[in-house]
Amino acid sequence: MKSRFIITIIFFFFGIPDFCLAQKVQSENNIVSLKIRQDFFDRGNLIKNNSFELATVKGNDSVIHNFSLLNWTVIGKNVQLTDITRRSSNDSEAYSGIHAIKIVRSKEDVKEIDNESEGVLTDFIEVIPGNFDFYFDIRLENIIPSPYPERYHSRIDKGIDIHLQFYDKNKKPINPGYYFEYVNKKVDNSFKGFAFSNFFYIDKFGWARVKARTWNYPYSEGDLPGNCKYVKIFAGLKSSGTMWIDNLDFRLSKWSFTPMERMDSFFQKKYTLSQLLIPAPRLMANQQTVDLKNKKVSLVYDGKQFPEMNAAITLLRERFFNIYHDSVRVEKTEKGAANSKKLQIIFLDQANKASTEFAQSYHSIAGKDQGYFMLKKANKIYIGANKPTGYFYAASSLCQLINYENKTLDYVDITDYPDFTGRSTVLMGFQNKWEMQQNKKLSDSALNQRILERNKNLDRQLKDIDFYVFYKINLLYDNYFLNSKRWWMPGEFYNTYYSKIGDKCAQYGEIMNTAVQVNPYYHIEMEQRVDTLTDSLKNIFSHGTDDGFQKVLNVLKPALEAGAKTVMVCADDYIPHLGSQRGEYILFSKSDISEFTNLASAQYYLLNKLNRWLKEHYGDIRLEFVPPQYNNLFVDYTRGTAESYFHDLMEHLDPDIVIVWTGNTIRSLSYDAADIFRFTELIQKKPMVWDNSPYARMVESKNGGYPINYPEKSVLCNLFEPFDIQYPENFPSYIDDHYYSNLGGFGEINKIKYLTFADFSWNTNDYNPDFSLYKALVHYVGKTNAGLLLKFNDAYYQFVSRWGKLRMEREHNPLYQLEADELKSAQQDMSEMKAAFNALRVMDNKALYNELRNVMNVKIEAWNKLIQTAIPQTSLKK
Repeated sequence: MKSRFIITIIFFFFGIPDFCLAQKVQSENNIVSLKIRQDFFDRGNLIKNNSFELATVKGNDSVIHNFSLLNWTVIGKNVQLTDITRRSSNDSEAYSGIHAIKIVRSKEDVKEIDNESEGVLTDFIEVIPGNFDFYFDIRLENIIPSPYPERYHSRIDKGIDIHLQFYDKNKKPINPGYYFEYVNKKVDNSFKGFAFSNFFYIDKFGWARVKARTWNYPYSEGDLPGNCKYVKIFAGLKSSGTMWIDNLDFRLSKWSFTPMERMDSFFQKKYTLSQLLIPAPRLMANQQTVDLKNKKVSLVYDGKQFPEMNAAITLLRERFFNIYHDSVRVEKTEKGAANSKKLQIIFLDQANKASTEFAQSYHSIAGKDQGYFMLKKANKIYIGANKPTGYFYAASSLCQLINYENKTLDYVDITDYPDFTGRSTVLMGFQNKWEMQQNKKLSDSALNQRILERNKNLDRQLKDIDFYVFYKINLLYDNYFLNSKRWWMPGEFYNTYYSKIGDKCAQYGEIMNTAVQVNPYYHIEMEQRVDTLTDSLKNIFSHGTDDGFQKVLNVLKPALEAGAKTVMVCADDYIPHLGSQRGEYILFSKSDISEFTNLASAQYYLLNKLNRWLKEHYGDIRLEFVPPQYNNLFVDYTRGTAESYFHDLMEHLDPDIVIVWTGNTIRSLSYDAADIFRFTELIQKKPMVWDNSPYARMVESKNGGYPINYPEKSVLCNLFEPFDIQYPENFPSYIDDHYYSNLGGFGEINKIKYLTFADFSWNTNDYNPDFSLYKALVHYVGKTNAGLLLKFNDAYYQFVSRWGKLRMEREHNPLYQLEADELKSAQQDMSEMKAAFNALRVMDNKALYNELRNVMNVKIEAWNKLIQTAIPQTSLKK
C-alpha cells in the first residue's frame, strides 16, 4: 500500500506538460521517496550566494560594473554590484548585507528588435520533481514597459524578467510549456515575474519581498516538469528603468507532501495544553502544573454586572464544574491565599492599572482593546484587561489549560492581544419561503419539511455561537446570497433569524457581534451585459432614488435592530458591463443615467448617504464596501477603466468607509508586497481582506481547485483544510484590522477549519497551518480520532484523484475507455476509502461522521455515473 501510495502521489504531483500523458508515463524517474523529499525540504534555500555577498570587485570605480559573483554569471553591460560601504552609496542600495544587484537601463538600451534582458544567472541547481517556493527582495524605479511610450501604450508584461530554465538529467534544456486545464493550452511555466506584469508603469516601489510566480490561482504555482533535474534562475530587467534585487530564495515547498506526511510528526510528540491553545497567545512564560485535586477554587471580581464579565464567570464555572461541581465560589473581595488548598482567580478592576505591582503587565497590552494578561503569584491567578472583552478572552484561554484527566491546570502566564480586531465567520445559509415556492416541483409537505429543517438549523446555529466565542471569533456575517433574487424583500424568517441571533450575541456584550451584507445588484445575473437587461430589470434599483435607498434599508434594518455593528455593501459580480468582456461596469437604470456622471459617482452618493443615515440612527456602525473590481485580476479586466473608477470614487467617498479586497485574484493563496502595493495605490488606504482561500484547493469548479484542473494533485487536498495562505512579514500592518474569511461556519467540518482561522487571525507571526490543524482536530475529536480523520482524508482524495483523471480524460475524449487494470486500482482505492471511513465509527461526534459519509457517498455516486460509459458493459456486469 505504501509504495503504491507514494508512486501515485509523486508521479501525479507535478510537471506533466500534456494531460493525456498522465495515464501513459510510469517512469522510475518520477518516483521520489518521502526520505528524499524530506532531505530536499530540510536543505532550505537551494540558491548559493543568494544575496551576492561573495563577489570579486575589479577596480575601484564608484559604480561597480567590473565584478564577478561566485555561483552566478553576469549578463549585460548595465548590471552593477552595489556596495553600501562605499562613500557614494547608502543603505537603500541593498536590502540586507553589503551587496545587491542593480540594473540601470535607459530608453536607448531597450531595443524594439532583439531586445535582450540584462541581469544575473545562477549556475545549475539540482532539484527533484516537486513544488517549489520562490521569493526575492526587489526595489524598482521608473519602470517603463515600451521603448516608445508615444507609440506603444502597453503594460510591463515580462519587463521584470525573473525566470527559470529547466534541464533534464543530462543538463539538456526542457521546454517550459506546462499544460493548464483551465485555459486548455500550455503556459510558459518558466516566467516568474508576473507580480509586476499588469502594471502600466512603476514610478517607485520600495524594497519589499515578492513571490516569484507565473500566474495566480487557479494556476498551480511552483511545479517543475516531471523530468527536471536541474534549474538555472535568471533575475534581470528587460524594460527601461532601475531594478535592485537581493536575497533570492528557492526551496522545495510543503506542497510536495500530503497532509498526513506534513502532520505525522505531530502525532509522535506529546504537547502540553498550553502548546495546544487556540488561538496561540502572543507571549507565554512561567509554565507550571497546578494540582487541582482537593483544592478549593474561587472567582473574585468587583461584582459589577456587565455581559462580558458575566460570560467570563459563567464560562469558568461551567468548565471547572467537571472537577469541582458546585464548589466553585464567586467572591467580591480578594482574600489571603497562603493556604495551599485554595486557588483564587482574580479579575483586576481598572483601578489596578495604577498599581506598580501590575504596571508592566498593563503596559504590555496598552492600546489593545481586546488585550489581556494572566499572571500567577503564589496561589492567586490575576487577570487584567483593557476592556471587558479581554476578561472573557483570558477566561477562555484559562479553560483550555484544564487537564480533566489528571485534575490539574497546565498553567502558563499569558500576555496577549489579537493582530486583527475583527475575526469573522459566516452564518448558516437558508432559503426564504418565497424562494422555496418558486420551485414548482416542491410539494406542500416537502416545503414544510424544508421549513422545519431550516428552523432546526437555526437552533444549531445559536449553539454554535458559544463555540465560536470560546475560540475568540467575534463577528458573524450573513451572506447576501440568502436573500433570493428578490433581495429587497428578505422575508419573515430573515427577521426571526436576526432577532434570535442578535439576542444570543447580546448575552456576550461586545464579545460577539453580527454583520449584515446587502448587494443591491443581486436581481441581475452574474456578469450580465447591459444590453441584455430588460427595462423592468434595469429599474428595480437606482442609486439616487428614495425607493432604491429604502430597498437597501429593508435588508439592513432587521439586522441593525437586532444589534448588528457592521454593514457590508457588496457590488461584486452582479453589476452589468458594457461590451462582450467583463470589466467596464456602467450605470443601468434610467434615473441614474440622467442623474450621475458614472458608476463611481452613483456609488459614492449612495454610500455616503447610507453612512450618514447609519450614524444618525444607530451610532458607530462600521460601513464596508466591496467594489466591482474587488481584486487585482478584475482591475486588469477593465483595461484601464478601474483606475478611473477608483480615482473618482475615492476622491469623494467618506474616509471611514472601508474598501474590501480579495487579493490578486478571487481566491488568493498568497499576498505579497506587489499585490498589496498595487491595490493600495488605487484606493489610497489599507484594504480589508475578504479571503476565499479556505476552499480554494479542494473546490470542484472550472475556475479553481485541484480535482478539476490538476486531478493528480488532489492527494494534496484536505477536507479539513487549515487556513493556509502565504503572506509577508508584518502582514497585519499592511491591511485593515478586520479580516473576513468566506467559508460557511455552519457544520462540523467547517467548524474545525474555522479553528485554524481563529488561530491565524489572532497571531499571524506564530501561525503554522499544519500544526494549527493538528491542534484543532485534537480539540474537536481527540488525538486518536484526529489521526483517523487524516487517514480517511488521504484515502478519500486518493479516490478523488482517480475520479478527476477519468473526468478529465472523458472531457477531452468522450470515447475514452478505462482499462481493466485502472478500474481495478480505482475499486481498490474505493475499498480502502470505505475502510478508512468505517474506522471513524468510534468517534462520539456522529454529526461529523454523517457529514463525512455524505461527502464520500457523493463522490462514489459521481464515479459510478462516470464509469457508466467509460468502461465496457461487460466490465460493469462483472
